[in-house]
Amino acid sequence: MAIREELWEFPHTMHLKVMGAVDAPLEDAVVDIIERVLEQEFDRPRNLSARPSSRGNFIALTARITVQDKGQVEALYRELNACPHVKITL
Repeated sequence: MAIREELWEFPHTMHLKVMGAVDAPLEDAVVDIIERVLEQEFDRPRNLSARPSSRGNFIALTARITVQDKGQVEALYRELNACPHVKITL
């Protein structure tokens, strides 16, 4: 994912959307990646919401995060896309 840094202001608060199968440990995997990349504890109750798909096969997570620079954005998407539990990242 190529980030055009001139279009961003850092630090930047964003809503990261991730989808995966409902029977996978998606939430734990996503939180682990966020905490590792951002190097800070992630407050799940305040910053993570989950919504099941209409048929109940998938779950969509929305994480409110603050990134400090372009490298964190790129690392988040790289690690999330490499995670076997993640189907889609937005």
